[in-house]
Parts: sequence; structure tokens; C-alpha cells
Amino acid sequence: MQVNSAEIPRPYQAKLKSLQEAMKKEGLGALLFYSTGQLSMLEVNPVLWISGALPMGKDTGVLITAAGDAAMVISLSWDLGRVRRQSWIEEIRVADRFVDAVQELARQKGIKEKIGIAGWGWMPAAIYRGLERALPGRVEAADAIFQSLARHPGREALAALERAATIADAGFAAILERAKIGMPEHELAAEVEYAMRVQGAEDNFGMVTASDHSHCTHPPGNRKIQPGDTIIAEITPALGGHFVQLCRTAVMGAVSPLLREKFDIMEEAMEKSLEQVRVGKKVGEIARVMNRVFTAYGYEKYCRPPYMRVRGHGLGFLSMPFPEIVDENEAVIEEGMCFVVHPNQYLPETGYLMLGDTVWVEANGPRRLTQTPMKLFAIED
Repeated sequence: MQVNSAEIPRPYQAKLKSLQEAMKKEGLGALLFYSTGQLSMLEVNPVLWISGALPMGKDTGVLITAAGDAAMVISLSWDLGRVRRQSWIEEIRVADRFVDAVQELARQKGIKEKIGIAGWGWMPAAIYRGLERALPGRVEAADAIFQSLARHPGREALAALERAATIADAGFAAILERAKIGMPEHELAAEVEYAMRVQGAEDNFGMVTASDHSHCTHPPGNRKIQPGDTIIAEITPALGGHFVQLCRTAVMGAVSPLLREKFDIMEEAMEKSLEQVRVGKKVGEIARVMNRVFTAYGYEKYCRPPYMRVRGHGLGFLSMPFPEIVDENEAVIEEGMCFVVHPNQYLPETGYLMLGDTVWVEANGPRRLTQTPMKLFAIED
């Protein structure tokens, strides 16, 4: 069904225009955006990106033709009402057999050229082979097209990102207010979750743990908080499909001179790495600067696996500037990108420490979205 462009929200009009230009350049008759319904904060979801509807069910697809015609296929009949409310797409079909539904759409819309698949990397082999049989010689991977257009959340997303950052601040504030000696880790994590949900968080990827010497971040368990424990928190609420991550460290009781000395290194690494978040610079330089700081204090060994993996990353579901901040990343930082920078680090004297913020790249440098001070916190029980 051809949709009146005046009825399509402006951000999707821009996406459709870019997609049509890409299809013309690549000689494609259509693009099929696919999702299994599985979601990751480290990946852009193709169906959500183009439709505005969070996919559920085992197979969801959106077919966009070179003429701008749009149709959606979902697998759950009881979900039709929600999808209609969330999406600008008018033609929505419910189908038990996804491949057959796509084949019928291609026939009805007279698509003779190749169909590019956005989400090919996540598509089960059985579905892809079924499409190859149903549309012989006419399907191919098109993740590169989709990914090139999904590097930026768009300025219209800034309000949601700022609100998500405020929610992240509330999550960490709950740690400072609620953490008590004898409280199980999972109970503290629940307090964080509750504080953010009542503020409107739609989701959260959270790691909140306490230890006298943590070797890594991990999901909260049954361990009870003890005096002198170091609490590390990776808090990542979502709002409107956008994630913001906040990483901080707090101590149950007074901060020891040793911990203060080592956390000073974390703060130095964070400050110097943020200086590298500039339009036109390489992403890898952020990681290299962090590693140089730790190396200068004798921790070069700990800047590599198994002690350390990445120095930050992009955040899905709706944009992904690049997957990881690592030395080798040659991607160029652009205005309007949004990602998290974190010199989270295992140090042998203190255990794992966390410090990190989500930044929005402006013309003159990074803008921190959260307001929680970049420091080591002490909690007096």
C-alpha cells in the first residue's frame, strides 16, 4: 500500500528517501527489514528502526519497495493492535509462514529486481534458504545499507536520550540511598530497577555487584554487602528505543588511601579520553589514550583480555555509530553520534573499578548526558 508521505512522521520520511536512493544505486527493487524478535542494546533492530514498532514473535519483516511502498509482516495475531498503534505503516499482515508471506508481497507488488535483506546477519538459515527458494536469485544481504544509515540517532531523539540519562542518574542515586550492610546484591539491583521504572524506563541492562575484590562485572547474585565492599554499577536504562549507560563505583564506608590513589587513575583516563571525542578524530584514539594512562602507571598488562575488552561502545536499538571502542577501530567520529566511553578497569590492588558516561558528539566536543559527578562515592551505612 502506497502511503501518503504527508502522513508519515518526518524522521521516517527522511529514512525512506535515503533508502530509495540506496536501492536505486544498488539496483534493488525492495529492501526487507527482518527481526527474530530478539533484542540487544548493542545492535540496531532493523524492524524497529524502520517501522517504529518493537518486534515480537519469531519472525517480523518490513518490505520497502523502490517506489516507497511499505508493508509489514508479523507472526502474532494478538499483537496486531499494538503494532498498529506504534507504527506509521498502514499495511500490516499476520502470517504463520513468513517466507510465503514475503513471496506473496513480492508478487503482488510486482517486484522483479533483487530484494536486499537488512537484518541478514541475524536471519536464521532456514528462513534465508526458504527465501532463496521462493525468490531464486533475487535475495541478497543488505546490512551495509542499513548500518550506514543508522549511525546517528538524529536530533529528534535527543529529548529521549536526555530523559534516559536522567533516569540513569536516578538509578545510581538509588544505590547511594538504599545500599545497606547485609543487603543481597540482587535486592540492591532491584532497588535500582524500581527507581528507574517509576521514572519511565522501558528496559534496563544492569550490572550491580558488591565485593571486596571484584574480578569483573557480572549479574547480581545472593552475596550480601559487607563493610568496606566496593560496589560497581553499570546502569543502562532505555526510553523510546534509546539506551544511555552510566558506570560508577561506590564504597561501603570510608575510602581507603589505596583505593583513592587507584581511582585517581580512572579519573585521569576518563578525562583524557573525553578530550579525544572530537569530530574528525578516529575512535581508536579514545582507547589508545586510556591505555596509555594505565600503562604509565604500570598496568599495561591489564589493558588487554582477560582483564579488559573494550573502552566503550555504541548503544542500540535505534542507532549504532560503531560496535566497540578499541585500539583498532578506524571509524571517524561524526557530529550527532552517541556512545558510551568507559575506562572500566581491573587493577590487582583494588579489583574491578567502573567509571563511564554516555556522550552526544557536538561540533565543539562531547556533551555528557548524565549529571552524576565523575568521582568515587562513599556510602555511610
